[in-house]
Amino acid sequence: MKILHLATDDKFIDHAYFVFEKVYPGQNDVWIISKSANLKFVKIKPKRKIVVKLFQKKTPKVSKSYYQNFDLVVFHSFGDSLYPEIFNIPKGTPTVWLGWGYDYYDLICKPENLLLEETKKLRIKNHKLKVRAVASMMLQFMFKVTGVSKSRYEAIHKITLFSPVLPEEYELVRNSRNWNSFPESARWNYGTMEDHLIKGFEGEQVDGDAILIGNSASFTCNHKETLDFLHSKGISNRYLIAPLSYGDKNYGEKISSIGNELFGKKFKPLTEFMPVKDYVATIRKCGYVIMNHKRQQAVGNIVIMLYLGARVFLREENPTYLFLKEQGVLLSSVQELEKDFSLLEKPLSVEEKETNKRLVSEYWGRDNAIRQTKNLIEQTFKLKGKHSNGQKRILV
Repeated sequence: MKILHLATDDKFIDHAYFVFEKVYPGQNDVWIISKSANLKFVKIKPKRKIVVKLFQKKTPKVSKSYYQNFDLVVFHSFGDSLYPEIFNIPKGTPTVWLGWGYDYYDLICKPENLLLEETKKLRIKNHKLKVRAVASMMLQFMFKVTGVSKSRYEAIHKITLFSPVLPEEYELVRNSRNWNSFPESARWNYGTMEDHLIKGFEGEQVDGDAILIGNSASFTCNHKETLDFLHSKGISNRYLIAPLSYGDKNYGEKISSIGNELFGKKFKPLTEFMPVKDYVATIRKCGYVIMNHKRQQAVGNIVIMLYLGARVFLREENPTYLFLKEQGVLLSSVQELEKDFSLLEKPLSVEEKETNKRLVSEYWGRDNAIRQTKNLIEQTFKLKGKHSNGQKRILV
């Protein structure tokens, strides 16, 4: 069996390759589709690097003949650079879409609905974003006129299996519109506790009362509201750590500026990419975590901090909050914090820390990752006998 992994230049592909190789050694090829041949985040050596030119973004980059050598193709996210490849994959070759969130939340709701009011104002003022939006519209028009682009909706029709980050999100995407057909549901997660998320920190706990805010330089973190809230409560003697190395550089600079203005040297933006071990050593100083997302995001960070024993605050409307609550994880909500600020001074009990550690270790552990990977491949090839790539799977 030969499995092809299509991915962009992102750190998560290393985690995925590790797990697939554990289960199917020597049977995995990785192709990276990127704007540059100089990869920043991927550390494994891909079998092939495909540099995308501007006008190729929404068109297949690889000819059909190359895909004939594979028994299965796995898409690590399904954004504009990757999804067009499905149109050159032979009919009958099963395909898997491992969703990341950014690649399907626009199907669930409008992007602005994920932002709180102050963050919406920041987004409107973002000149770079305006320029990018105009350029995107021009490209969309060009692709439409020349007929070189097929839609992501058509591409999704051709997928065999779809695994979103959280199981509950499958139905949210499936019910987002009247699909002609839709991929079957699967369950798979990136990274394992032992090998990626807390490697080198097994058995350790948070050591400090710093506050971790958000996970990236993205508007959906709603940093502005978090920073304003903490400032209004007079937080001045605790460090605030904000990871901003990943995402929109312009937005990250703006949040750094706001944080420095409100909290001075107590605000610590992480603007450079760090190896996982260094990153965990840094955020381990945070006994408290505020993730102000309305959507699923930052699951890796959340899981790490739950394992280490931090008190984690998520928004009640965030699917991650609901999912973790159902698993029995002990969480607090942002809304609870807004009503009772003293929660930011109440660490979890020893029993609560142990419960959270056990639960996340079981779900994101190596054994479960191996089991999920085996199930994913077995499920894919069972479905291959039912429908080939491109045939309709009518929803009833």
